Amino acid sequence: MTYFSGLKEFIASWDDRFVEENPGEIFRESPLGNINTEGTAACADSPILSKYHRYFKKSIEPGVRDLTVALIIKFNCITYSSCQGHFSTSKSQMRPRYVGILPRDIAEYHYLFEPLKNIADLTNGRLPQNPVQVVLTPDTLESENCVMPCFNLFFISKIPDEITYFQELEAVYQTFLKLL
Repeated sequence: MTYFSGLKEFIASWDDRFVEENPGEIFRESPLGNINTEGTAACADSPILSKYHRYFKKSIEPGVRDLTVALIIKFNCITYSSCQGHFSTSKSQMRPRYVGILPRDIAEYHYLFEPLKNIADLTNGRLPQNPVQVVLTPDTLESENCVMPCFNLFFISKIPDEITYFQELEAVYQTFLKLL
């Protein structure tokens, strides 16, 4: 379970074309490509912006930006977290590529989960020898006034070799995007 302060307000603002900018919503990019509040490989915190925020696309790491935008356009879903994947450093573990998806209610959860699970299965079936697999993992977001089911679309490795993961990741990612 992940804590998300202001979850209901975020959901309400997702489709607001006139979203007000909060000056505290600052993000930086590290030399390794991590986009977060500190601009470091060790930081896992980022401002969570709605899709009409003027810096929304810039706040998404390039390696996962196309997927995040495609999910929003195709499924009108809410994304709340993502990562393009990063090698481990002396201050952080390796991070796999993923997108966090927040359904508005349980009906939308099933509407989104089932087809994305099917696309993940198709992707994995087309690349059975690839050590990178697409996996959907259920999760929960907790806030001051609610608990919401959500899920993450992960690109995980079946082997513990980071170099191989990042070499093979793009083929799986592109296959998933094409099937989407």
